[in-house]
Amino acid sequence: MNRNKLLFLSSRLPYPPVGGDRLKNYWLLKILYKHFRVHLVSITEQKVPKEFYDWANDLGLSYKIFQKDKRQFYFNTLKGFLTNTLPLQVNYYYFKDIQKYIDQIYQEYHLLFATLIRTAKYFFDKQKPKILEITDSIGLNYLRSYRRTTSLKWKIIYRIESKRLLEFEKYCIEEFDKTLFVNREERDFFKQPSKTEWLPNGVNESLLNYEKYDHRFANSIAFFGKMDYQPNIDAVLWFVENVLPYLNRDLKFIVVGANPKKIIQDLPKRFKNVEVTGYVEDPYLILKSCLCVVAPMQTGGGIQNKILECMALGTINIVSSLAAKPIGAEHGKHFLVCDNPKDMANLINKIYENPKNFEYLKTNARNFIKNNFTWQIYEEKLLNVIDNVLNKK
Repeated sequence: MNRNKLLFLSSRLPYPPVGGDRLKNYWLLKILYKHFRVHLVSITEQKVPKEFYDWANDLGLSYKIFQKDKRQFYFNTLKGFLTNTLPLQVNYYYFKDIQKYIDQIYQEYHLLFATLIRTAKYFFDKQKPKILEITDSIGLNYLRSYRRTTSLKWKIIYRIESKRLLEFEKYCIEEFDKTLFVNREERDFFKQPSKTEWLPNGVNESLLNYEKYDHRFANSIAFFGKMDYQPNIDAVLWFVENVLPYLNRDLKFIVVGANPKKIIQDLPKRFKNVEVTGYVEDPYLILKSCLCVVAPMQTGGGIQNKILECMALGTINIVSSLAAKPIGAEHGKHFLVCDNPKDMANLINKIYENPKNFEYLKTNARNFIKNNFTWQIYEEKLLNVIDNVLNKK
């Protein structure tokens, strides 16, 4: 079969799929390769692991990886900050040799597919059908996060970046044939219905049938997420400082996620009932077995993959309104929404005292994901968008 050729650009290696953007690209490539001859161009700050080559070769991907020293990224950012008004993270990931490579090969491809605004500039002015999988509006995210973060460094970054990001995102929407958002409200914010599409993430369908259980975690509350991501750090710190003091003393708080920063690693020294796991081979065992999962997001934006995955497992989820809104599930039916720390603590204590009263949430959460957020549903919608872009051109 003579399939169309697709050029896929990512700012990080999609494998191993640790973290939201890597996980998203991992599934995107699995979907796209079924329908296109895909060539992956990816940027990395680290040595390429053998597991990536094994995965890409098994899948049948062709690829070109640009491995860069960390200092090159920092130099890009400083130079860009002094010479242009592009967002810092766009400058961070922009390299002339990568642009030269793209310029040399893009004409061979029927469709150009960029992921996140970090890679969008490489496809500017390319007269080919092209799609930007923007995921979230980082500009809107930064506007929200500026007032809420506890980190002085991030407060400065959010302030500088938010205006630049929004202007750049608006330009990207004009430049690309379609820009894909996971958050309907963010998509509507830009008021470009013909140029944008709401396409929420999928969830690994195997989680809908996951039933492993370990009683050791029965009296634990879990937070799940990559722990070098600032919104996750903000959420965990908010929880331990504002909710943990009011919880039943028999309960433990477990932070499950790779790459915990030192401020997170040090929490067990301050709080006896806090555990930080770091990377776990099977985090779902902890999540499935615990009393409930919390996602008290104070900063960040878009649909949180970690919440979708926990709902797919059939767990009781307590989330902030910021985290709940993009998902579209109902409070009291699919999960519990709470922003006040004392109310959240009281809610967790009630679940601990009478867990059977909340069992219905587990079944409802799982059914909600099954009906709305599987990768099969995502694939059908994505292919429809791609067909429209290709046919339009």
